[in-house]
Amino acid sequence: MPPHSTCLPTTAPSPSAGRPASRSLPAAFWGGAAVSLAGAAATIGAEAAGRPRPHEGRWFYTPPLIVVLALHGCLRHRSGWLWALGLAFSAVGDVTAQSENAFLLLLCSFLVAHLFSVTALWPHRGRSWLGSTKALLHAGLAAAGLAVVVPRAEPGMIAPVVAYGAVLGLMALLATAAGRTGLFGGLLFIVSDSVLAAGQFGLDVPEPWRTAAVIGTYAPAQVLLTAGWWRLSGGGAEPAVPGTAGTAGTARSLPAAPAGRTGAAA
Repeated sequence: MPPHSTCLPTTAPSPSAGRPASRSLPAAFWGGAAVSLAGAAATIGAEAAGRPRPHEGRWFYTPPLIVVLALHGCLRHRSGWLWALGLAFSAVGDVTAQSENAFLLLLCSFLVAHLFSVTALWPHRGRSWLGSTKALLHAGLAAAGLAVVVPRAEPGMIAPVVAYGAVLGLMALLATAAGRTGLFGGLLFIVSDSVLAAGQFGLDVPEPWRTAAVIGTYAPAQVLLTAGWWRLSGGGAEPAVPGTAGTAGTARSLPAAPAGRTGAAA
């Protein structure tokens, strides 16, 4: 890998459980994050203004983060590929949210996205809250969301929704390995999906507040989670084993019937 790549960690991971190594983020990351958040702000503002096509900002929620990963060599490592695939499937969910059977497509896309993220974070589970009493925070928030959604869901959707909630909760829990950045990113994602699902299954959340609640938490969640993963893993690279050479890789819109990630269609 080129010596300038920021995905190559310069320090070994902290030996203290729950304390991720300190790894700085490149300026390009913050540029990509700014584009992502600007896309979210554009969607929220357009929905509030009642514009005819308010959700074009969905094209910018996660793709800028993928571009940054690619430019900084993160895709040369297994963990980097896994994280990028998670962002890519999130983007699929965002841009297909207004198609027929939108909610089911969105659910499947984000389920796959979270499975990639879980796989990328799993090697760092020893630093996370997994197995700790602190995990009750995530369990309680996820349970509260399911308690609102499940009674309103059609019988055939209950099992998929519960399964999705469990995977989302696991991803958010593993993200705590990255400290407060991962903690808040995971919690914001749970809040975003809970509001989205509640609106899909009949809870009356009027616009533009629904879009603000869903997108205003979703885009920051993606930025925070990616920042946490980057700092935790060095952008996907792992420190070389002592005595060896080189560096080894690690082994939304809501449509008219609110079913998407980026708010209700006009």
